[in-house]
Amino acid sequence: MNAPAFSQSGQAFRSSNGSQLSYQPLSDIREVSMRIIVGIDIGLTCTGVAIATYFDAPNGRHIDMRVLERWPGTDRTEKKVPTRVAYTAGELGIHSWGFGCPELRDLGGGMAIKDMFKFFLDPSYVEKFGPAPHKIPKRENVRLWYKDFLTALYAHIIKDLRDVPRIDLSSKSTSIEFVFSIPTRWNDDNVREFRDIAEDAGFGDTGNVIMELTEGEAAAVFTSKRLAHRFQRGEVFMVCDAGGGTTDMCLLHVKGAQDDIVELENLDDPKALLAGSVNIDDKFEARAKELLRFTTGVPQDKIADLALQITRGDGFQDIKRQFGTEYAAPIKVAMLQVPGLAERIAFPLGELKAMFDSQVDIMIEAIDKQISLLQSSKPYVRVSYLFLAGGLGSSKYVQDRLVEHYKSIAMQVLFAPNPDDLPLAVCKGLVIDRVQNLCQDGPVIPIRRSKSSYGILYKDLYGEKHSGQPPTTNQLDGQRYAENQIDWLVVKGSHYQRGQLVPRFYSILADPNMAEQSWGFSVVHSTSDARTLPTFLDNRGDVKVVCHVTSRPQARLHECGIAQKRGLIARRTMFSRVNYKLSAEIGVGTFEFKSMIAGQMEAKSQTLKVQWSAENRGGCDLIRRM
Repeated sequence: MNAPAFSQSGQAFRSSNGSQLSYQPLSDIREVSMRIIVGIDIGLTCTGVAIATYFDAPNGRHIDMRVLERWPGTDRTEKKVPTRVAYTAGELGIHSWGFGCPELRDLGGGMAIKDMFKFFLDPSYVEKFGPAPHKIPKRENVRLWYKDFLTALYAHIIKDLRDVPRIDLSSKSTSIEFVFSIPTRWNDDNVREFRDIAEDAGFGDTGNVIMELTEGEAAAVFTSKRLAHRFQRGEVFMVCDAGGGTTDMCLLHVKGAQDDIVELENLDDPKALLAGSVNIDDKFEARAKELLRFTTGVPQDKIADLALQITRGDGFQDIKRQFGTEYAAPIKVAMLQVPGLAERIAFPLGELKAMFDSQVDIMIEAIDKQISLLQSSKPYVRVSYLFLAGGLGSSKYVQDRLVEHYKSIAMQVLFAPNPDDLPLAVCKGLVIDRVQNLCQDGPVIPIRRSKSSYGILYKDLYGEKHSGQPPTTNQLDGQRYAENQIDWLVVKGSHYQRGQLVPRFYSILADPNMAEQSWGFSVVHSTSDARTLPTFLDNRGDVKVVCHVTSRPQARLHECGIAQKRGLIARRTMFSRVNYKLSAEIGVGTFEFKSMIAGQMEAKSQTLKVQWSAENRGGCDLIRRM
């Protein structure tokens, strides 16, 4: 099946042969199963949303993809919405969000706008790159800003979907997936926290929240499926998603390319560089303050506010956007209006060039280093292409500099011909990946490399290898066990298939005197090198319990197992050993465990309950199968 194209108006489908089709009447599709995939890219400055509707109708499969372009607070068509919320002191909830937030010059008394908060959810970012300690927002405030923004975004997405005649959100045959991109720097704990916020904001009420691809990987998916380039099996290419706050880099190998199906493999962990268009804004804002100090008629106590307004105003942003194009070439000095005053500041574009160069130089240094490392480890591999995406990646100046720099090594620099496509690469890539997964039973990037190790706690019959560990005696079988042994399911640095199930076999001792019995175990996490992972939990090192998993109570559990007995006839203890097959699916910051009684022909699997916990106390009812 040919991959569907994004519709600008949302008024057309593409069928399996690629031909245009009109919308079907509701009566034709009311009974069919419909999937809605919403790709969401929360950016430092702006957020993009792409939507795909996918269903089977009497005349074939239909897929429609579009980008959300209508937003509250503006009559214009906008590809993205500002990631910001406004509050009024003394009032509960937000005053406004996105385009509805007032401009800085129009802020009323007691009002505040919260933006640029994306990376403050990551403590390591705050520690390394955050502002001065007194300017770092409280973590609970960052969570609140995220939740309020996501709540408003969710409400708008749902309203948009309800306005589409063919979509019935109340129908049981309609399913929704909200697919979020993951900042490349985030670890599993950050992702888990963000997932909780998104679900609390409403996304968990009507759909399934999915977080699998980093921003760089999602941009790579868009690149591989949407740019006018036919990939060949074995090619190696790099993607630079240069956005507002970071530039995400991915080095990928084409494992398979047949018709419209592409399969990619990461050759290294995706990386995030602290290079982006916001850094250019920050440099200009500092320069604007200097220029304002020497501008007559400017109140000195207003310089900081005025510099920020000029930086975010249309005048500077238009110049920055056009820099490097024929339009901006004749302009040597930009005369920028001081808000609310008759004065202007003169800003030489040679200084803007230096600001751009500071970011491009970071990108070039990182790209060169990545290529050098690859050549030293795999000299036979050649990086054929560098694909640019993101807002800063759409800059003509950035594109020209990279093209010129990489001429010498014959590496082509490619980008979408339409600059509007580049800032939307991530949200579109999220949707494209899920659509390929649905249509061809496989995502674009099927293999992941684990950043951490995860294991489950179990009991083992006490032996010499457990010397020094305290034994416990089980009251049913009378055996001595070593508790809190660790069975590592996923090891840091290992590769695993997305959606892959990890099977394990364990036993549970069932007590016939209990009418109902449930069982459980704990999951542990470590970021240590795989070679130093411990075999049991001793509360030393970085191994910690992250969640507890429990089964639902089951009546007469002992009848499902193998009857056992111990002791003399007069004091005999009866119990059963129930053997289980445990299947674990470990994603990014999330787990799913299913269990099935082994050996039973008609045994049904049970999805186990995962309870996240901050307490580092292990628990284990599982016994290693003997």
